[in-house]
Amino acid sequence: MSLNELENFVLIFPNQGWTSAATNDQLTNEVSQLSPNISYAENISNNLRTLSTHNADASGVIGGFLYVPDLNRDDACYNISKQYVPANVTRQSDLPPTDFTLIALAPWISVECTQGYLAAAREDPVRAFIFYQPDNSTSQPPPISSEQWSLRDGGSWKTANNFPAYAVPGSLGARMMYELSRYSGNLTDVPHGHQLSMIPGIDPRDYVRIYTQLDLSQGSSLPSLWEFLLIIIAVLVVMLAVTSGSMHYIQRSRRRALRRRVQTGEVNLEALGIKRLTVPQQVIDNMPLFTYSFGTEELVDTPKDPNTPILHESQDSPENETSTVANSTTSNNIQPVAPVNNEATLTLTQNHRLVSFSQPTCPICLDDFEAAATLIRELPCGHIFHPDCIDPFLSNNSSLCPMCKKSVLPVGYCPTEITNAMVTRERNMRRLRSRIMVQDDRPDLEEGHRRISNRSLSSAWKRRIFTSSTAVSNEVQLTSAMSNGTVPPLMTNALSSQPPAAEAAAQTRQERARQRLEELAAQQPEIEDPDLVTRRQQSACMLPPCVSFTPD
Repeated sequence: MSLNELENFVLIFPNQGWTSAATNDQLTNEVSQLSPNISYAENISNNLRTLSTHNADASGVIGGFLYVPDLNRDDACYNISKQYVPANVTRQSDLPPTDFTLIALAPWISVECTQGYLAAAREDPVRAFIFYQPDNSTSQPPPISSEQWSLRDGGSWKTANNFPAYAVPGSLGARMMYELSRYSGNLTDVPHGHQLSMIPGIDPRDYVRIYTQLDLSQGSSLPSLWEFLLIIIAVLVVMLAVTSGSMHYIQRSRRRALRRRVQTGEVNLEALGIKRLTVPQQVIDNMPLFTYSFGTEELVDTPKDPNTPILHESQDSPENETSTVANSTTSNNIQPVAPVNNEATLTLTQNHRLVSFSQPTCPICLDDFEAAATLIRELPCGHIFHPDCIDPFLSNNSSLCPMCKKSVLPVGYCPTEITNAMVTRERNMRRLRSRIMVQDDRPDLEEGHRRISNRSLSSAWKRRIFTSSTAVSNEVQLTSAMSNGTVPPLMTNALSSQPPAAEAAAQTRQERARQRLEELAAQQPEIEDPDLVTRRQQSACMLPPCVSFTPD
């Protein structure tokens, strides 16, 4: 147990030689503590040092009358210690013969003197020993490992004595030694002795001595409960900060990576079902506008392939940049059109370019394009539509072409803010796609040829049969149509059939386009916005327990 606090105060108690107290307990009951206003009192809790804890009181409190052990007169230290120990200091002979507990006080002068003081204290009922270096220092004494506390016995003196040893600063030890010399005589010789003798019940023959009490701590190196809790909280806060910072850094890197992949065209958020996107009006306005035309050899230069349509660019309208799509299919039933010598026709015949698809009908409103009259808009994939049909679809419904489902957004354009929910869904879909991919072209190491599974073989036969039957059916329809002198409009799987003639006549093209937009929007798979789902979950968590939340 290490010394935690040292307290000195003055006690007044009767002399057993002429008191009526018969036992020690009765004598102890008559002991009184003097007020600090008229006596010496001191409390020290700083700069204390523990030299030995051997046989320290387990209760943590050691008390006794302060005194200086007596050295033999023939001892060399007897004369050496006179300059540090006053002659009238309290000795054991100045205390009552009652077996009171004692606490010794002595300066650490030399090895021999210290051993002499320890030997004298072993003969008295000493509970603890207090040493000090006679250097008037106010700092804490050196640690026990210092050579100043060595008695050249390997430290055996700590266990050879049946009491613990402690050290105080030199100035404090000298002051205690001085106060001990003032409270060693009769009642009238101590400070304020005459005032004390006038107090009723006080006998001039009573003792007035300094009593010292030592408070010891358990000396455990473990922190206290609050310190332990603060350490745990600090560790948790640091771990939380590091984890949060790492997560934010990783999520930011993933968002940048996904944005970069979206800008390069590697990832299509809407095609993957991650986020429903629309096309800004500025992007729509940058898409080319053309004038659809069904020309002949006299109007335009016919390409080498008679079935390849021609797209003519018009330069007479700088704001629309119109062009003409000409189907140069030569048929015996189609009569050549007489050449027109007006300025618009000459402009239409100046430039032309090939288009990838033959599209005589708008896939949204299902109206046929009128030659040299219908204004059309071409998407980056090559499909053409009426501007008033495709523009609302792109700006309100989807950024994908209604026919081929390709994105019409330009490469390098990131349409929306990339969020963590979008990154998570894209990673999950990429991981799912990597799991379900079947690698049928892996080489067989044992047989030396490519492995062909039954699944891939059956799939290949199904694709071949389906393709052959479809090609034969299309060829029959095309032959029948050519024999009748009409070319049927080409349809795709994404389009429904044309409405009846009566219904088409009753409705305007704008109304049919609006209905077709609603039908196309209903046919599109439902895509839940990941950010909206996250906000709904957060709102559900904030609701009180009694409120039930049902997502849309």
